[in-house]
Amino acid sequence: MAIKHRKRLGEGMKAKIPEPLENKVTNELLEIKLSKENQEELQIEEIEEVEIEENTKMYEYETKNYCSDGQNLFVKSSAKSGNEKIGRHIWPKENQLNIDKNTEKILLEFRTVREMATELLDRHDCLYERNLMKLQNKGIDIVKSNAKYVVECIRECESSIIKRYIHSKLDFMDYEGKTIYKLHEAIGVNSTYVGTYDVKPQGSYDEYIKMIQNHVVGNVELEFALSSGVSSILLGYIGEDLGLDSNIIHLVGNSTTGKSTALKLAISCFGYPGSNGGLYGTYNGTNNALIKKLGGLKGVPYALDEISMSDNNNFTRFVYSLANGADKERLNKDSEIMEKESWLTTILSNGEKSITRSSNNNAGLQVRVIEAENFTWTKSPEHAEAINHVILNNYGHLAIEFAQYLLDKNRNEVIRNYKQEKINLYDELRKRNVYDDMSMRRCSKFAIIIQTAFIIEELLDIELDIEGIVDMIVSIERESIKYRNFHKVVMDFIKQYVDRYRNKFDGKLKSNSQEILGKITDKEDYTELQMEQLSFELMIKEGGYEDRKIVLKELKKAGFLDCEKDRLTRSRKNSVGVNTEYIVIKLPKDKEIKEENNN
Repeated sequence: MAIKHRKRLGEGMKAKIPEPLENKVTNELLEIKLSKENQEELQIEEIEEVEIEENTKMYEYETKNYCSDGQNLFVKSSAKSGNEKIGRHIWPKENQLNIDKNTEKILLEFRTVREMATELLDRHDCLYERNLMKLQNKGIDIVKSNAKYVVECIRECESSIIKRYIHSKLDFMDYEGKTIYKLHEAIGVNSTYVGTYDVKPQGSYDEYIKMIQNHVVGNVELEFALSSGVSSILLGYIGEDLGLDSNIIHLVGNSTTGKSTALKLAISCFGYPGSNGGLYGTYNGTNNALIKKLGGLKGVPYALDEISMSDNNNFTRFVYSLANGADKERLNKDSEIMEKESWLTTILSNGEKSITRSSNNNAGLQVRVIEAENFTWTKSPEHAEAINHVILNNYGHLAIEFAQYLLDKNRNEVIRNYKQEKINLYDELRKRNVYDDMSMRRCSKFAIIIQTAFIIEELLDIELDIEGIVDMIVSIERESIKYRNFHKVVMDFIKQYVDRYRNKFDGKLKSNSQEILGKITDKEDYTELQMEQLSFELMIKEGGYEDRKIVLKELKKAGFLDCEKDRLTRSRKNSVGVNTEYIVIKLPKDKEIKEENNN
């Protein structure tokens, strides 16, 4: 029985045979290998997840299709390979609309191999691949292969970058239905100046006003200078409505009278009162170069220091160009007429010589220039130094406040006040017997200065010596009348000329000179001077007169010309009996030229 039981237990069973050692080692190595591969796969998946996360993170610079980390510019990509680098960082920072030209510029930021840089470009250049590539010398990373991507990036950015208004002219203008004034900042629109003049306010407003109170108030000459400079704002505001020209104010005197300080004081209301970027230059340049500096100024003055620095010996054309307020017509490279630059402002000037007496004798020129001669502008060198110390460090404050005052006023009211000041001044000139037929035109210029002085008083709550300013104007006008009373000046010159060359004129006695200039005949009420037309023309050219017809018309108007009804000459027979057209002038008996025989 026992034997059977043991058989039954062993049926269908195999005895367990011990596993060889070699197989056991192999299996363990296989398990380790599989485990290692699984770990590597997990690491790759983690790296891919990190790369995907990096490719989708927010960049400092980013649009729909482009991004930059400040070092490099990328085209966005969802591929596992990540965003595609197309070059060093390039990104538009802001769009600037010039309200004077109605054109746009883009401020482009880019990284060179050394640093971050910026360049302000016309929008057209930013969107034109070939023009962008011209910036390669500036360090920008643009080549043919990536230029199209950069252009597309700029286009995408335009809707999101900062948008600013800028202006390149300093003036009044009508913008979007209202009058605005543009200096460093504009009144009436949020715009900033981007031109060449340094008109950004510097230093302390309070220090500047304190300087006016301590060093200007009570000194009538400096009050006149300050009012003259600021008057450019008033002129720019109402001048076009009244048909006014620019004012030219020339200070004449020696080098120790403070002329330059007076001009710098006037300019300091608007900006830096120096030649290095300021509205203050010198005569050291061609007429065209000097006139070009005035372009776009309407309500902002410009100063020219020391007329003796000019190579110009005759300022006639220069003065007319300044007063007329427009540059010459010029052609562009396509032979098209360019837009003319214009101005309406106060032009300040100084020098040791007169600008009017350095020009041709012309009544129109005399009217256009306010020449303040032989005034002392500062009390002492210390006085001038105290003013200069303040205005070179504190400037550009008063003008914007004055302009805001005007814009807050009704323009028609300002014009009415101006017209009243003009009438008041003319009445004062007549009262003092200092006037002629041109004085009303001159009052148009002086009234701008007087009205400005009254506004400064109200604006700064100070008291100026306006009566003293009027006294200065009367003195200036008295001197001007002497030179601009045209026919009297011409007659004086003719008499001096005849006296100087008396031996070349026939009279009661024949001249023995080989060159006969004319003939003198004693009449009952006057002395007659007869000259051939060529001799007369040579004479007036020596006197600096431009046009013979202008001279003759003025003499005819004054009753000093003996001529045919429809001409400026008198037909007479010459020494051989031939009819000849002569110039015949009637010299008054009270200043009759005495006939002398100098032979």
